[in-house]
Amino acid sequence: MRKPFWWLVIGVVWAVGGCGDGAPSVSTPGVNSTPILPPVAAATDAAPTFVSTPTQTAVPPRRGEELLGESWEGRPITTHWFGNGHRKVVLVGNIHGGTEQNTHRLALEMITHFEEHLEEVPSDVTLWIIPTANPDGLAHGTRSNARGVDLNRNAYNDADSCAENDWVSDTHITEGIIEGGGGERPFSEVETQLLRDFLDDAQVAIFYHSMAGMIFVTSCADHPPSAELGRRLSEASGYAFAKEGWGSYPVTGAMVDYLAYRGVAAAEVELTNKVDTELDRNLDGVRAVMESVDEIVSSL
Repeated sequence: MRKPFWWLVIGVVWAVGGCGDGAPSVSTPGVNSTPILPPVAAATDAAPTFVSTPTQTAVPPRRGEELLGESWEGRPITTHWFGNGHRKVVLVGNIHGGTEQNTHRLALEMITHFEEHLEEVPSDVTLWIIPTANPDGLAHGTRSNARGVDLNRNAYNDADSCAENDWVSDTHITEGIIEGGGGERPFSEVETQLLRDFLDDAQVAIFYHSMAGMIFVTSCADHPPSAELGRRLSEASGYAFAKEGWGSYPVTGAMVDYLAYRGVAAAEVELTNKVDTELDRNLDGVRAVMESVDEIVSSL
């Protein structure tokens, strides 16, 4: 028998609404069904992300001390350097040992000054200061080294343009001739060998002596960079520039002559006495030279 329409409506409502109480039906999983788990929360202990920072570039040192070697008697010959430029300017404070002690003290005072005023060294210059190239003579109070050789008469100068400065074994000084003063042969001494090798790549070399109170360059007077160096030193320091060279006696085997032949601008600064260091005027000279290295070396 066909049921009435209202009966169909009640059946639909019962199917949708459950037991007729209006609450939604909740399906209960069967015994063999897989339970539905709640979503898992995101992990909070994930590995941290590291951001790399640029490595700082090490700043090159701008001053230091270097051992060049040892004298005949084993005393150290050192050099102090300031700056890190490509122009090599070298000051040799003392080569005539104990007879010119103030040149050694001058070099030490210059070292102290540039340790405290490193900013005075231009960025394109490295300034090297050798306190003494003759520590044995300094210790013994002699002009020569421990072997009786005048280190400023031991260089090879036979290849330059003038014969009067060529190396000879018997040398001249104010007191007369010193037999064997030039050594057995050019660069026979360990001290001059160290100077020769160290100065080979220098642009400027200045040697300090006492006590003529003047500036001298190569005996041949044919090296324009050395002449320009002498001129600038003279203008800044106030020492007269002896363009005609040393006239009192023959100077043979001198280091400045050898260096000029090798292309190094070289000069000798003679202090006015054997006591004072005359620091201020010599600092003025060094500053002027450092500021004008390019002009000096390009004056050929």
